[in-house]
Amino acid sequence: MSDFATLTPDEATLPVGSWEFPRLEPRGYVEPRNRILKRTSYYGGPVKGAPSTSRQVEVLNQGILESPMQFEGLLSGVETLSKTPSVNDQFQAYALGLVDSPNVVEAGDVGVGKSTLMKCDYVLRALTLLRRRVVVVDKKQQSPTEPWGEYTNVAHTAGVDPIRLALGDPDGSRINMLDPALSQTRFIAGDTGALMVLQQAAALLNDSTPLDTWERKALRVALRDGAAQARARQRVVNIYDVLDHCGVISDELRKQMSPTALERMHEAGLTLRFILERLPEEMPGLFDGDTSENVKLGEKLTVFDISQLPEDGPAVPLAMMLANAWTLGTIRRSEPGWKTTFCVDEGWFLVGGPMGKVIQSNAKLSRALGLSNVVNIHHISDIPSDDPAVAFIKEAGTMHLFRQSKADDAVAAAQIAGLKPGAAEQLMTLPKGQHFKKVGLAAEVRIAHFRSELERQITDTSAGLTGAAL
Repeated sequence: MSDFATLTPDEATLPVGSWEFPRLEPRGYVEPRNRILKRTSYYGGPVKGAPSTSRQVEVLNQGILESPMQFEGLLSGVETLSKTPSVNDQFQAYALGLVDSPNVVEAGDVGVGKSTLMKCDYVLRALTLLRRRVVVVDKKQQSPTEPWGEYTNVAHTAGVDPIRLALGDPDGSRINMLDPALSQTRFIAGDTGALMVLQQAAALLNDSTPLDTWERKALRVALRDGAAQARARQRVVNIYDVLDHCGVISDELRKQMSPTALERMHEAGLTLRFILERLPEEMPGLFDGDTSENVKLGEKLTVFDISQLPEDGPAVPLAMMLANAWTLGTIRRSEPGWKTTFCVDEGWFLVGGPMGKVIQSNAKLSRALGLSNVVNIHHISDIPSDDPAVAFIKEAGTMHLFRQSKADDAVAAAQIAGLKPGAAEQLMTLPKGQHFKKVGLAAEVRIAHFRSELERQITDTSAGLTGAAL
């Protein structure tokens, strides 16, 4: 017999069953055989073929499954059923009409792969695209012996240094909340934008209580006079310029107000001074001077490392507010066509506080500004129903749902995402690195995420327990 599925002339004259079943693949070297011994089955019994029909072999012509996802995006993993590639690109999904919002939510237990997905898909791989910018708020410390955020390695891999905010640390960074780079927030430029930043900061410093009418007037006067003082000294205005004029009654006010009103204005200015003095007194080195020279914003990747800030107090909300304001200002100053991803890992600190409203506000501006907010949370069931974070989750166009080992957490995640019946039970047993991806109104698909060897080394978040990288 030849090396292919054909018969020799001698074999073709033999009755059925007297020759070997044809091989379907080319063979390599075949030892020569004696024809007489071969006919007597000396080399082994012949294999008799079984007759069949086309109906019986239909199973050999298997159907080809269509990919349940679009192929326009950055490779993320594989869909576990069809084994087709899975891609992530929230901006492209919006351009294709698959989602109504470019915002993304990741939810799941601790240690199931949420941070890894964010670092790989929404930070490192996104930086390879043209006109893409990523801003990260890094809240989690790398390890007990490494006093920096877990995105430090990611930033260094991308060739940038994180903006590290730490109380009283001479090696840390300082951000001037009155810096001109922040003046273009909330669609308002100039001193008015700086005034809005100061009003938000004062409210956070005043236990989330907004300033009253007299205090807001005192703030406007102090900022106006402080900015004039800074211009006269040929430098950028900072918080000390404002403090110098809090409670100071100018000649202009003396001409306009009665003695009683002047006394009330003086008291309002002193109250404002007591509030703003918390910046240099309780948070030294953060917001009490000019912006550090090592702070370079407008890069493709900007990482705000707030891992060393205390969880209690206004330091974290202030840093988050400034990071958000600076991001919006950078977007408005950039050329058209740029798209920005604002990543908040460890998003639990957004719940129950004013920062939830900030993220919700950003979500409403996302389409107009080319902004995508990507937030990691743990358990949806822990969020109060009236918290702004719930509205953000419901309005997100893309959801990545990782394992939720508790039944109530799994049910809450399945309900808010609109998963198919039975998905809650599967959420409770998802292995590490796999998740359900829900894009718009399409049915969820199960994704197995994968990483390169380099990504494995720089996305480790378990150094505190394992003591080594993955």
